[in-house]
Amino acid sequence: MKPIILTLFLFAGVLVHAQIPQHVDAVKFKELITKGDAILLDVRTPQEYSRGHIAGSIAINIADPAFVSKINLLQKDKTILIYCLTGSRSYAAANYMSKNGFKKIVNLQQGIMDWNQRGYALEQSSQTVASNATTYTGQSFGKLLKDNKVVLVDFHAVWCAPCKEMSPVIDKVSANFKGKARVEKVDVEANKEITAAYQVQSVPGFLIFKDGKKVWSHNGTISYEELTLALKKFL
Repeated sequence: MKPIILTLFLFAGVLVHAQIPQHVDAVKFKELITKGDAILLDVRTPQEYSRGHIAGSIAINIADPAFVSKINLLQKDKTILIYCLTGSRSYAAANYMSKNGFKKIVNLQQGIMDWNQRGYALEQSSQTVASNATTYTGQSFGKLLKDNKVVLVDFHAVWCAPCKEMSPVIDKVSANFKGKARVEKVDVEANKEITAAYQVQSVPGFLIFKDGKKVWSHNGTISYEELTLALKKFL
């Protein structure tokens, strides 16, 4: 764990124009969570996460070799609330993120240890999230676009809480536009080639294609009304 944390510190140290992370206790951290407008990030291992995590959190293990690429898919204009067990791993993650374009980072300075001492609840899960998403090649994705005049693509990740919030909206759009437009969910981790090809910068991310060409894009959550209005322009 120490080499990974040290690497993040060294990498972060060469960057400039950093936003200074805020370090708070569990009382303040819980207060910020209740506002409901932040992304709650757990940087512990999958095993730690499954044994007990704060409700509504997403899990991106700081020891995962893909940690940096996953982190950079989060919305950088959102407040990010970060925690781990004792505050050391989240401290490293907070410093990295603050120096790489994230606008507001808040770290739970004594981690789950402080959270538990305050008597705050944790959720448990029997397993971490897994994806059964379709994997596209450039050719198969191109065929999808060719076979459908208008396609709305939802770029998401299984660990992304805002993506989960958007899921009912996307399902409703899919049902209401059946026969008019194709709605396709694309997991960014299972489809790195497609994600890179269309320069998807964050999750959730949405693209509309017409006659195989990208005609509209949006990063972050969006209302059903806004999304349907965008689709109707291209039908």
